[in-house]
Amino acid sequence: MSTNQERRAEARQRLREQMEAQARREKQLKIAAAAVVVVVLAGIIGVVVWNKAEEARAEEYAANWLTCEYPEDTATPEKVDPAQYEQEGPEVLAEIERFNKQVEEIADSKRDGEAPTGDQPRRGTAQVDITTNSGDIPLSLDREGAPCNVASFVNLAEQGYFDDTECHRLTVAEDGAQLSVLQCGDPTGTGLSGPGYSIIDEPPTDLAVAEDGSGMSVYPRGTVAMAKSQNPNSAGSQFFLVYEDSMLPPDYTVMGTISEAGLKVLDKITDAGVKSNDQSDPDFQQPKNPVEIEKVTVSAQEGLPEK
Repeated sequence: MSTNQERRAEARQRLREQMEAQARREKQLKIAAAAVVVVVLAGIIGVVVWNKAEEARAEEYAANWLTCEYPEDTATPEKVDPAQYEQEGPEVLAEIERFNKQVEEIADSKRDGEAPTGDQPRRGTAQVDITTNSGDIPLSLDREGAPCNVASFVNLAEQGYFDDTECHRLTVAEDGAQLSVLQCGDPTGTGLSGPGYSIIDEPPTDLAVAEDGSGMSVYPRGTVAMAKSQNPNSAGSQFFLVYEDSMLPPDYTVMGTISEAGLKVLDKITDAGVKSNDQSDPDFQQPKNPVEIEKVTVSAQEGLPEK
């Protein structure tokens, strides 16, 4: 039979064992709790890092790409009733007759083009060659200043939209004249038609201001820009090539420049002059030697961002 001393010794041993077991459990709990904290902190840090990375990727994407809107524009000019203008005189009636003939020409020769789809690059260049019956006019288009307009022009060129068309307008500088351009890009040859959609204005911000106090900007020789009506965001497929410094409101999107070789061809075209400078003449501002665009080729695209 155990003595009291032995029983007390056994009791103390059991107590020590219980205390050691309790200490081990508490240590294990602390280790487990610490591990949970580490996991939670790692998760929080991971989420923060992931969010930062996503924000950086989104910022980089926005810096390199944008969504361009190309609203449908299927409106076509309608004929004017000459009877409403009988009292305006023969010159007005002649102008109405010419306009109505142009409306008929649009119905016969209008082309529809497909607008670009998806996001468009904000940077990069496109080398484009306009092959005409007078020679080649190479262009260098810069997306940085006009990404939506350049994307549209390149897309139309790749569709063959400009092939077998004529440049319909040539303005010849005279005393006091402010506009020296060759205008092209309308398959109907009337200057009244487009691809069936419109493009937002991307006006230039770095043009010199005219020194005559008119508030106009100088579109320098060698500029390629989009033509439009007086309404905002009304550009389509028509473009103009500037062969002498020209004064215009800074509303016309600049797409790029004409090469020196192209300017020589352009000079040859403009040296021939126009059929008429009389606004009442059906041949008003038409090149004396017809300028036929045989094809427009995109030869290279460089510096485009990667998606």
